Amino acid sequence: MKHIVKKIFRRKINYYEKEARIDKKFKRESIIIHHYCPHTFNAGDHFVIQSIRKNLRKYLPNAIFIPKPCAINRGWGSPFYLQKENIGFSNKYADAVIVGGSDNYKNWSLRIDGKEIQRLRPPLFLVGLGVASNDLDEQPLIEKEKYLEDIRKTNEKALVSTVRDEASLNFLKSIGVTKAILTGCPSLYLEDNEKLHFNKDSYIILTFPFPVNRKKLSHRYKKLYTIISQIMKYFNNKKIVISCHDDRDVPIASELFRQNQIFFSNYVEDYYELYRKAFMVVGSRLHGTLLSASLGTPFLNINVDLRGQSFTKTFSLEDWNLNYNENNINEKIISRIEKVLSGDLSPFDKFLRVKNRMKEVFDESMKKIADEINHRISNE
Repeated sequence: MKHIVKKIFRRKINYYEKEARIDKKFKRESIIIHHYCPHTFNAGDHFVIQSIRKNLRKYLPNAIFIPKPCAINRGWGSPFYLQKENIGFSNKYADAVIVGGSDNYKNWSLRIDGKEIQRLRPPLFLVGLGVASNDLDEQPLIEKEKYLEDIRKTNEKALVSTVRDEASLNFLKSIGVTKAILTGCPSLYLEDNEKLHFNKDSYIILTFPFPVNRKKLSHRYKKLYTIISQIMKYFNNKKIVISCHDDRDVPIASELFRQNQIFFSNYVEDYYELYRKAFMVVGSRLHGTLLSASLGTPFLNINVDLRGQSFTKTFSLEDWNLNYNENNINEKIISRIEKVLSGDLSPFDKFLRVKNRMKEVFDESMKKIADEINHRISNE
């Protein structure tokens, strides 16, 4: 019996103590990066993923990204947390580990243990992480007190830590993390040189509300549906596309808006094409707003939680974006659409200045990550 216990104990220790690839000195034709990210069926998650990889490859062209789906809900397979044997796999096979982006600080969806993460051998980087809440004007949603210490220890372990908005930065500061860098969400930087454009004769995209709202926050879902319906009624002579970011949206969207064009795709490139050619994008799907901003398409975000509110504040859009529960919101939305229809894009002037400044910080963080990886694998 003692022999069996010792054998099991040795096997557990070997989760972490496999020979690490990062410690081997050899000429690398490819750099292997384990990318822990929310690989879900939600298109917005993939905007973030693709931007991180695209922008890092500018400085690390031989990077190969191995996806490790870490989302709790409906990911590509079971959640793949950076724990136990998975730390061992990264030790053995990875030159670096990246976590990001999305709202992984929400209830610490990554489930990384603060003590256990110290066994990770490759350099760790946290990119574009953020907090979230269930509704407007609420605090970041953290389910267990223990998660705060785990988040702090994980940030201490990371060589670079970036966040997407001021709320996320302030949250980390409140638990003692001072080295995090504010860069904005990576999905803002999918495209480099897109200028804000004006396609007056094109279509308006209305993003369909997040599907979880139907059950957990039915009052908000009904409000958002009413807003969409009122916009469609006002602009009945304008082509409108209902954009679904999640396959769960499609059945109910096609039932509610039978006479309108419904869009959904499994391929993010199709979203780029649709959003780039639009006249304007309006709605509560934040990643639809961020993609529009990246592609130079005018947008109006309807804030439904801390994420939208913090994006609005971080990028100086307080006089443009709207909270879903504001009085006379339909009139305010329509007046903003009419303003863009008139060719006036001045409401985005402050946003563009902040975005350009933030893009420089984001690029610097990507370069620093590449430099850190190259330093660790140097043969010198």
